[in-house]
Amino acid sequence: MKNYLIIMLLFILSTQVRAQDDELRVRRIFEIEAGKQYSFLLKIDAGELTVRPNPIANEVSVLLQFSEDGFEYDFDFDERRRILEVRFDKDGWVDGNDRTLNAEVEVLLPSAALLDIESEVKAGEVDLELGGLSITSLAFKAWAGSVDIDFKQPNRVRMESFTISTKVGETTLRRLGNARFRDALINNGIGELDVDFKGEKVEDARVDIDLDIGETRIYIPEEYGVKLRVSKFLFLSQTSLPRRLRKSGKYYYSENYDSAQGVLRLLVSPGIGELRIVYR
Repeated sequence: MKNYLIIMLLFILSTQVRAQDDELRVRRIFEIEAGKQYSFLLKIDAGELTVRPNPIANEVSVLLQFSEDGFEYDFDFDERRRILEVRFDKDGWVDGNDRTLNAEVEVLLPSAALLDIESEVKAGEVDLELGGLSITSLAFKAWAGSVDIDFKQPNRVRMESFTISTKVGETTLRRLGNARFRDALINNGIGELDVDFKGEKVEDARVDIDLDIGETRIYIPEEYGVKLRVSKFLFLSQTSLPRRLRKSGKYYYSENYDSAQGVLRLLVSPGIGELRIVYR
């Protein structure tokens, strides 16, 4: 009976089944210790990445579904150092029969642990819903594809650093006020960038936004105090700012800058394209 229970437990915690004739599904579940700091490293060559909070507060769940001959994967969980690393490598863009290789990665993160998250996606569609977690730092890089990052609920702890770097594609950052970061660096290469600072908790934050080529829209909630500096790239940058911002020296200030509960300090370096900053 004891051996049977052990076998069943291993089956639940680690499964690998064939989804279709040419696809595999691999799931790994890792139990964490509540209240401890963990580092989560995610490296993906290509595919669709989805990240959500896990309903089970003390578990990390990773599900891979992919073309069998096109990908390799590796899980490395150091329980003593509390580091989980997931790698998902792509062998080539098409297989021997000229069929497109498909891959989906789903990650469910625990809310019971403090998380230091570092992720890199070379190509694909990215959808991160990170609200309600306890993220102490976040560093995300994408080389090509679409990126959507949302904080539907406030981060449970103050985030020290928030770094987003995208090279080519569309990037949408939603409800960043709920991320509760102190310092943020947002670097956008070629494509469209939407940044929304809406949030339930208004706190002081510093944000550097560096743009190369493309259209950028930045949305600021009414309740924020704002200190803004725009470093234009010669005549190739088109900038549209709210009339309610008053200029003093090199900076623009909101009317409620001195009295607002939370202040957003923005340094924006637009490249070739259009920059629009609006209140909503």
